[in-house]
Amino acid sequence: MKKKVDVILIQNNLTKGKKGSVINVSRGYAFNYLIPNKIAEIATNKKIKHIQMFENIAIKQKETSNIEIKLLRNNIQKIDNISIYKKKGENNLIFGSITEKDIIKWINKYTNLLINKIQIQTLEIKLIGVTKIKIQINPKVNINIPLKIIPTNI
Repeated sequence: MKKKVDVILIQNNLTKGKKGSVINVSRGYAFNYLIPNKIAEIATNKKIKHIQMFENIAIKQKETSNIEIKLLRNNIQKIDNISIYKKKGENNLIFGSITEKDIIKWINKYTNLLINKIQIQTLEIKLIGVTKIKIQINPKVNINIPLKIIPTNI
């Protein structure tokens, strides 16, 4: 009889590994502790193949996500500046303010890129001139683009 048996962890275990990993443990530890406490299950060839299939899918999704992020970053970096025309009031103030919606509309109109409102980080802009806006593609990649607010009634 074998002294060791392969089991698949159902839960994250601090000492043995993370969920889904296959570990080799003694039979007594597996059948007396891990399996009754629903921490692990016996590893069969089908279950191991099933786990590997999900790991491969996750790797492919991560690769495609990275490619999409690179394409989006390259397309956004091609934008030199964003020019929005607004009606001018007193003291270089504009009527209303520039919001994320205005910026999204401009980017979609001139570049056909779809950006979420959450990705644009800017304050409410109420002055005529040039300010910088930050577009966050993912938590690690940010792009700063100059935003030019041009008065229409000079």
